Amino acid sequence: VEENIALVMKVAQYPKEQIHDRVTAMLKMVNLDPALYRNQYPSQLSGGQQQRVGLARALAVNPKIMLLDEPFGAIDAITRMKLQDELLRIHGGLKRTFLFVTHDINEAFKLGSRVIVMNEGTVRQFDTPARIVKNPADDFVASLIRSAREQEEFWRMTID
Repeated sequence: VEENIALVMKVAQYPKEQIHDRVTAMLKMVNLDPALYRNQYPSQLSGGQQQRVGLARALAVNPKIMLLDEPFGAIDAITRMKLQDELLRIHGGLKRTFLFVTHDINEAFKLGSRVIVMNEGTVRQFDTPARIVKNPADDFVASLIRSAREQEEFWRMTID
């Protein structure tokens, strides 16, 4: 894990003495105890822990903009929700731009302060989640919102 996170810092030619401390800070940031995880191999980690290590590696060189392309796509629903909350916590303290790509409208609206809705490579709407919901730009955006509401209704009907 330490070598994995340190890789980008080595490429960026960080001083060796700084790398160890930065790995420690990054592991703490993603809620992985450095004493427990620093010397583990990726195969010893859960999918969620592997995602956290990847996030720590990406953040280690303090990028101004980060592109996260479907980072939670292959993770179970419980871990996905926990990692979404972690990402919100981390992002809130960093003052950095995260570009988060997802096909899940609920995830986009939960994580995004501004959302770009695209269809077949064309931007259909760019706005805050609240304004998109209140004023969908076209039929495609409206149908996307309707599908999210239908999912909510399904869960409400199933529980009641």
